[in-house]
Amino acid sequence: MSSKAIDILCWIVGLISLAFGIWQFYRFATYRNPQTGQIDWQGGTSYLWLAIAGIAIACACALVFFLRHVNKDEEIHITQ
Repeated sequence: MSSKAIDILCWIVGLISLAFGIWQFYRFATYRNPQTGQIDWQGGTSYLWLAIAGIAIACACALVFFLRHVNKDEEIHITQ
């Protein structure tokens, strides 16, 4: 796999997992108790864990992308 293909794959996976994490956090924040219909802050913790996992994957993809490009184009010039 070429370097550019890995970068594109990293961005795609990162953006999808970021969107998934935001969506799961929204589901956690608006979770309603099925019996009463009121917002229940105690329930829906599985949505919170999925949101944390999605955001962690997005951060890992961004870290991989940026660490692959550190000092990539730097040239050493020797002057007298």
